[in-house]
Amino acid sequence: MVPEALRATSLEAYLRHHLNLTPEFEAGRLDVERIAKIATLTMAYSEEYAATSHLVSLMGGLPLPSDEPQDFWFRLWQASGTPILMPGNIRHRVLSALQGDGKALADQLTTAMAEMSAQQRKAAGAVIGEALEGEGMWESSRGWLGEMWLQDVERTAWRILYARRENAEDTLEAQEKFRNGWENA
Repeated sequence: MVPEALRATSLEAYLRHHLNLTPEFEAGRLDVERIAKIATLTMAYSEEYAATSHLVSLMGGLPLPSDEPQDFWFRLWQASGTPILMPGNIRHRVLSALQGDGKALADQLTTAMAEMSAQQRKAAGAVIGEALEGEGMWESSRGWLGEMWLQDVERTAWRILYARRENAEDTLEAQEKFRNGWENA
């Protein structure tokens, strides 16, 4: 699963700022150097997008919410002890992640993980592992499958939150300053 679009401060803003490429710029006027710069900026910008895509994929591996009273999500809530994981509480965040903004979902999931005790995490992992096994994952320990999912969610959410940190300097000037700092160390 891939989110639909990049966040509002997107690659377009980078291209406009660093390469003076406006939306009206004709593609036929791009030379090889500008195409290479676009590719480089796209690659540099993609960390948060790739992590958001992966987080959406992890969520997509779980059963869809249903009207059944004792469905997967209810059992996960009971096992984890955190209502944060109930579909009604993460619905908007999942939909935002599908639009390319995974920060709110990442924040919500890391909060849920932090609130779980070791026993609750183990129980949640068993519920998740059972669901993954039912969705065609290889046969293995349900607890192990669920724990791998939980660890992957934590690491992926961390990547999103780190990429979106408020004091992040993600400009070419900041990159050059970083390079110079290490060259002069």
